[in-house]
Amino acid sequence: GTLQKFVDDLFTVILSTSRPVPLAVKYFFDLLDDQAAQHNITDPETIHIWKTN
Repeated sequence: GTLQKFVDDLFTVILSTSRPVPLAVKYFFDLLDDQAAQHNITDPETIHIWKTN
């Protein structure tokens, strides 16, 4: 229905690789990087897990 089309279009836009990263996503990833630095978390795997979950 209408809601499913909206959700599908939303995820298409968010996950599309043909466009630059949406600013909200970039801001969130930058926030995660800042938090890792602030709390002395240097393991790249931990930071990667944060960004993929």
